Amino acid sequence: MESNPISNNRAYDEINLWEIFSLLFSNKWQIIGITSAFAILSITYSLSVTEIYRAESLLAPAEFRQTNNPLINQLGPAAGLIGVEVGSGVEDKVSTSIAILESREFIRDFIERHNILVPLMAGRWSNQERRNIIDSTVYNELEDEWQIDTPTDWDAYRVYSEILSVSENRESGMITISIEWHDPEQAQLWVNLMVEEINKIMKERDLEEANSAISYLQNQIGTTQLVEMQRVFYDLINSQMRVVMLADVRDDYIFRVIDPAVIPQDKIRPRRALICVVGTLIGGLLAVLIVLVRSAISDRRTVKIKTE
Repeated sequence: MESNPISNNRAYDEINLWEIFSLLFSNKWQIIGITSAFAILSITYSLSVTEIYRAESLLAPAEFRQTNNPLINQLGPAAGLIGVEVGSGVEDKVSTSIAILESREFIRDFIERHNILVPLMAGRWSNQERRNIIDSTVYNELEDEWQIDTPTDWDAYRVYSEILSVSENRESGMITISIEWHDPEQAQLWVNLMVEEINKIMKERDLEEANSAISYLQNQIGTTQLVEMQRVFYDLINSQMRVVMLADVRDDYIFRVIDPAVIPQDKIRPRRALICVVGTLIGGLLAVLIVLVRSAISDRRTVKIKTE
């Protein structure tokens, strides 16, 4: 009578599973020990990782009334011919501002103006004092000197650009500036300072361009006798005067602050519970694998000895 291969395979699988279970049970203390060691290491590691906080500010592009002025739209080509820029769109200004915020020059000057090189490159979080302190092995505050190679502008830019994020929502037009740092108060301060500075820089830039254009156009009026050209020059001067007046009366020149950065209360990482769970699971799987591999090696040696 022929045996049923399906039944044999099923029985063989049941035997194998039972053998594996018995093997794991007989080595339970070894598995528990390895798993526990990984759990303790995971807990220790998760507690040693510095907490990181995110401070962010939500911004909206400021409205430029002169953009929709029909006169400016008509004079745009004429202004371009004589080197005067009028009627720059909001999108162009916002894109330029975002590019400046992320540029090496802006970040370098920002770090220098606000003296944040030392806390940026040598700062570490103290759980005891609950504040950012300067690592004396990196920078000696008493002697005011670096204990390592003095960080270059590129080093400072690289570190700062890693904690800085500037994103734009194309659908809503909203811009978010955020900084992820271990000191929540410093993160909040730096975000708000960056918003103030980019508004100030763009305002000063447009003011300088507008005043230069006004001076240039006034000189051109005196050099031409054509009434039509003089009218064009006067209209262009009026458009530049609008830029000057707008800059003088508005601090939120490029970005209006919808939601300013506040001191964050909740950390964004590390996720300590997840680290502990994953570490424990890895330890358990590794322990089971070690037991199975050792058993397979032992069985192979036994078979080899018997055949000899």
